[in-house]
Amino acid sequence: MRSLRLFLPQPLPVAGALAGLPALARILSRARAIACGAGGWEAALLESFGVQRQCDWPVAPLSWLGDGGEAGASYWLRADPVHLRAERDALVLIDGRHFALEAEAASALVQALNAHFESDGLRFFAPSPMRWYVAMDRVPEIATSPLRAVAGRSVEPLLPQGDGALTWHRWFNDIQMMFHIHAVNEARESAGQATVNSVWFWGGGVLPARVRGGFAGLWGEDPLARGLARAAGLPWTALPENAAQWLAQAPEGEHVVVLDPFGVRQRETLEIMEHGWFAPLLRALRQRLLSKMTLLAESGDATVRFELGPGDLWKFWRRMPALVK
Repeated sequence: MRSLRLFLPQPLPVAGALAGLPALARILSRARAIACGAGGWEAALLESFGVQRQCDWPVAPLSWLGDGGEAGASYWLRADPVHLRAERDALVLIDGRHFALEAEAASALVQALNAHFESDGLRFFAPSPMRWYVAMDRVPEIATSPLRAVAGRSVEPLLPQGDGALTWHRWFNDIQMMFHIHAVNEARESAGQATVNSVWFWGGGVLPARVRGGFAGLWGEDPLARGLARAAGLPWTALPENAAQWLAQAPEGEHVVVLDPFGVRQRETLEIMEHGWFAPLLRALRQRLLSKMTLLAESGDATVRFELGPGDLWKFWRRMPALVK
């Protein structure tokens, strides 16, 4: 039989906002809900593969693998391009979901970073215009905040912490000054586009010595999913358009599926997932085409695991768990 571990890379709606999402509501209300702690869906995905937290959850080295790189023995951080917007007494971070950046512009900005930080031993890479990395040969002694946790918020309290933090705060300011006068941003400002006036460092670590396999396959477009599959020696497959296509392709065994966030509008994204994934998977459970489904998603500040088998669908006395904020 097939079973599924499904990762939802965006927060769940509050319990009162589930109207119009009947399949998702049924899954959440009939499942056994277990709090997994903080760290977001990336942490839950890494834990599923036996990856341990370092100072950060090591998203960067595994994502770099997923982007086709070789991590080696270096320490890696994501260094994703962002726009910082001044609001009253705060700098608010706007992430790459809200602006576009061409490959040529990204390359020019990364070249400037490499020229500026060469003497500091930092090496920047941009395998994707909106996904950048930095590598170094030493452990920087900092802990960072994931980009998704900072988006839309003031950056000041969420800057790197730890013994090496002051150096990284200075570099954060240096990048803002350097990017402010860069030709790429002068052109973007003239065109009425949001400037790329900083990067956000997060997800640091060295490549784990061991990544546990044991799954029949891993499906998803996110580079972290691809990197985990590569490190674990598992088959990786691009995410099908919907659950019906996945069910037609997936062989026996337990599978990991990482859904795409699709866009910046949470409600529209959930409606796409409702029709394309949650409703067909609920039918598959009823028809016993799946022996078990585990949904992992963020609710409030915690990640929650919802475990559901075919027999749970008839437990009408269950109600929406308190873990769904």
